Amino acid sequence: MNSLTKDWRVELASWLGSNPKEMPPNLRQLREAFVQRFPIENLPNLTLEEYAVGKPDSFCYWLEFKTHRLGSVAGGSSSKWGIWWSKGDQQWKWNKAFQCSDPTEALTRLRAGLVSLVEAADSNQFDQLEQIGSSKLGPNRNGLRAKPLYLYFPDKFLPISNPYHLAHFLNSFGQQPAGGLHTKNRQLLEFLKSQPEFAGMDTLQMMAFLYSAIPPGDRAAKPLPEAEDSDRIQLPEEIVQLATLAEETRNLILYGPPGTGKTYAVNKFASFFLGEQLSTPLAPEQQRREILQPLRWHDAIALAMYLKRPQKYFKVPELVNDQLIQEYLSLTKTQKLSNQIWAMLQIHTHPDVETVKYKNRQSPYLFEKNQQGEWCLTEEGEGYIEVNLADALDDLRQPDARKPAISDYLRFVTFHQSFAYEEFLEGLKPLTVDGQIQYQVVDGVFKGICRQAQNDPEHRYLIILDEINRANIAKVFGELITLIEDDKRLGEDSEITVRLPYSQEEFGVPENLYILGTMNTADRSIALLDIALRRRFTFVELMPDPSLLGTVEGIDLGVLLTRINQCITALLGRDYQIGHSYFINVKNVTELHFAWYRRVIPLLQEYFYNDAERLQAVLGARFIQPAKFGDNIRKALKDLCDLDSQFTITLFEPNEEFLQALQQIATL
Repeated sequence: MNSLTKDWRVELASWLGSNPKEMPPNLRQLREAFVQRFPIENLPNLTLEEYAVGKPDSFCYWLEFKTHRLGSVAGGSSSKWGIWWSKGDQQWKWNKAFQCSDPTEALTRLRAGLVSLVEAADSNQFDQLEQIGSSKLGPNRNGLRAKPLYLYFPDKFLPISNPYHLAHFLNSFGQQPAGGLHTKNRQLLEFLKSQPEFAGMDTLQMMAFLYSAIPPGDRAAKPLPEAEDSDRIQLPEEIVQLATLAEETRNLILYGPPGTGKTYAVNKFASFFLGEQLSTPLAPEQQRREILQPLRWHDAIALAMYLKRPQKYFKVPELVNDQLIQEYLSLTKTQKLSNQIWAMLQIHTHPDVETVKYKNRQSPYLFEKNQQGEWCLTEEGEGYIEVNLADALDDLRQPDARKPAISDYLRFVTFHQSFAYEEFLEGLKPLTVDGQIQYQVVDGVFKGICRQAQNDPEHRYLIILDEINRANIAKVFGELITLIEDDKRLGEDSEITVRLPYSQEEFGVPENLYILGTMNTADRSIALLDIALRRRFTFVELMPDPSLLGTVEGIDLGVLLTRINQCITALLGRDYQIGHSYFINVKNVTELHFAWYRRVIPLLQEYFYNDAERLQAVLGARFIQPAKFGDNIRKALKDLCDLDSQFTITLFEPNEEFLQALQQIATL
């Protein structure tokens, strides 16, 4: 029986019957050994060998392995520590978020962030921890952000590094989770300390009790009795489970029968998973990246010229060194910048300009070259900027410190039978220019968000692939089948890139992009999903939950759903059950009547097409009756069809007779 169906005080009393409130002596000695090995005052001088995982007796090795009994931070790859020694390549590697050219510089930045975090905790500046941790260590390094704080200050923090577990525990005690990792940790600790039953209890023992009595990911968890009337927000356990798995893998699929709330769950997960980074205003550099990202090369060059007015003429080397062009360059795969600028200037020069000898010119016509070899933006080019790039121009001139929206980090795509590689990754798109059809390589939705994530390694990005099994997976993913693997991502030990067929760009999948798919098992069996994709994803099942349903006019909807699904499972298999969402918002008999006749029965008719006997077995004889045919019809049709297999559906009004018919199904 799950602890949350009982009084947690009873659970705690039982747990303390065989467990002490104090930290066991051997674990206390282990914590003290860590502090002696890595005193706070020595943190600013940690060397690469002293810090990085992969080296014996290193700081990270102690955090993950030697002190695992003082709060686990296991799972995932070595990149979670920011800097690591790659045994395979026999060299240092570091996360691209540090934007450094060598591991020593990366260590300097990471070390400064770690020291700032510890100093803030030491001086009880708890409100500073989120900003320091996220900006200087990164949102994906929860173990590095949380574990040292507990080891150095065991009375100020719980030894829990997973923000989703913290949210689960807070929910379980009727508290609404707030803020990020450190805020949740402090919130939970303050609540526990406020309860007399936890008085004198060590924080490590608090953690041990929580994981023993209220394990995260248990969908059977119910609100505590004293929290039933509170104003809190219940966090679904499947979201906790998804978020916990996302700490170890970046590829997940949520699957189950129709109506189990998969799309609802992934949207809730997205808000929860990306929520922490939405509270911090976008940095000016990130805002400029977002402005420049959608532009094309000729747009960027034209904007650079326009913003330098009143200067009119430019040499190519001058444009090469322009700040805006350099920023745009960092967002592209361009290898030779000066060649790229020369090409764009010539291609987008008007055909009447004789100082340019290039023949295959294309609109928009933006540039012009004088006899001295200097380039300028024409009046037509200025008009192009003011009309087509007005928003980008305004944002570059007057950037505003706005908070990000979830859409800045999230893309939602619904797969279907005709969804193609060209829509997903890249393809040729026909464009009409001056009456002529031209083909340009256009980025698909996946390539677009990959580019954003790669240029913004400080944040997480998420793409949701709804109904992932409805498309031809092998064709849609193409070479991505290998690139999406956790250890094949950019910056990982086994990093792989490929040259794309249309653009000829070198392409890889960044490590801060998470992929979450949904799959309806009744639409297509999980066994049919491309095996190459199946082994690269972690699957989380979401099944019908009758406990979420209430009662309408004496009809227990949970019991009714269970009875129907028992029949479906016996006749078709568990993948074809119907989910609780078919009844989730039903409050009265009118709504129940609508859900029954407009949603449930049509789905079951599809399941049992032209099979009156099995449909009647599920819905009962009062709803499904044999069709009546006169003797004349039977004689006329003779053996042309099986009239005995035809049926009619009894259409009750939303009245007592309707309720009685449903009750008959529920009580079978």
